[in-house]
Amino acid sequence: MISVILGLQFGDEGKGKITDFISRDFDDVVRFNGGSNAGHTVVINGEKFKFHLVPSGAMQSSKVILGNGMVIDPEELISELELLKKSNKNIDIKISAGAHIVTKMHKCLDKKEEGIRSKLNIGTTSQGIGPTYEDKYARTGIRFIDLSNKEIIKDKIETIYNMKKNLLAGSIYENPEERNKMVDELCSFGNSILKYMDYTENLIYNDYRKGKNILFEGAQGGMLDIDFGIYPFVTSSNTIAGALTTGSGFSFRKVNRVIGVFKAYTSKVGSGPFPSEIVNDSTLRDLGSEYGTTTGRPRRVGWLDIPLLKYTIMMNDVDSLAITKVDILGKMKTIKVATKYTIDGKEIDYFPKRLEDFNKLHVDYVEFPGWGTINNAENIIANGYDELPENMKKFLEFIEEKTGKTIDIISLGEDRKMTITKEIFN
Repeated sequence: MISVILGLQFGDEGKGKITDFISRDFDDVVRFNGGSNAGHTVVINGEKFKFHLVPSGAMQSSKVILGNGMVIDPEELISELELLKKSNKNIDIKISAGAHIVTKMHKCLDKKEEGIRSKLNIGTTSQGIGPTYEDKYARTGIRFIDLSNKEIIKDKIETIYNMKKNLLAGSIYENPEERNKMVDELCSFGNSILKYMDYTENLIYNDYRKGKNILFEGAQGGMLDIDFGIYPFVTSSNTIAGALTTGSGFSFRKVNRVIGVFKAYTSKVGSGPFPSEIVNDSTLRDLGSEYGTTTGRPRRVGWLDIPLLKYTIMMNDVDSLAITKVDILGKMKTIKVATKYTIDGKEIDYFPKRLEDFNKLHVDYVEFPGWGTINNAENIIANGYDELPENMKKFLEFIEEKTGKTIDIISLGEDRKMTITKEIFN
């Protein structure tokens, strides 16, 4: 079985929990995009594990692969691998020779660029992701395989510095000694992690030929895709399912199943349009503890958005859905769901590309009653769908009707065991 799992909103859909849950059925878990700007939390028997680079499926699979489409902060990676090895001692770790390296200079550039953007400020996590992808496509980037060669690292650091000298004015990187220090540090990191390097495109294909089950894990959410999200309020990589091909070297044609994860409501980090946003009421944010895994900053929160969901389902060719935080949403007395977009009184069947269109966008909603706190979770887990509150079932069935997709996984809490699946329904 070859599957891909990804988020269908603006990220933070709870994909880490769902990925961890289903990864027990897979031999390999492959991450194919993004960097340490992605935060995934896995909860096992009450204990929390937070990852930014390591795939969420690492806790149960036998092999994890960090693909060429990623940008990797080596310092962050080393600390995460130490945590992973404590939790899954037998895990096999492979990192693509072609993955690109995030340096401290890239993080500095990230902050400098954000300061120049004015009203198009993105709300970046300042993890150096954008500048690293910029260097990748400028063909000056430092690849994972380069960590074995000090002269190559030095040449590339100097090239990057000279190309971005104006942006770096006033920073510590004007000092050649600081740049040399960074070179030495990268070489030191390389000594620790180059043992994990592989030509992972060959590795994945060979495991496929052996009949192994492979799960491709996307980072961020579908609405943050650099081409199909709300530009420029997006991430610096493609986040849709088809990106697994360029981010790992494996053909999307061989994928059997696309699993889309969405939250029972919507949340967003950073700036940009947010059609279903709840303004001046933090109730749902507080109930859901909506604060960033990477930054800790409060997320913007809104109602579930069906037009947005249908758009990302289409873009990812989703086969089945997984929903999270229905236990949280049910605590609201009244629940809204966005059902339709109109501009100048006319319904639209597309997601706007012009930012000014969002100023004219009208959102229609339907309302549902809440279902309260779930007090019989263990009984639901044991007996399945029929034990869910009636109001919750009406909510879930409405989503299925509007999207044309079945919700095959329902998360009732952050712990791995707080999950029911389609197999239990039948």
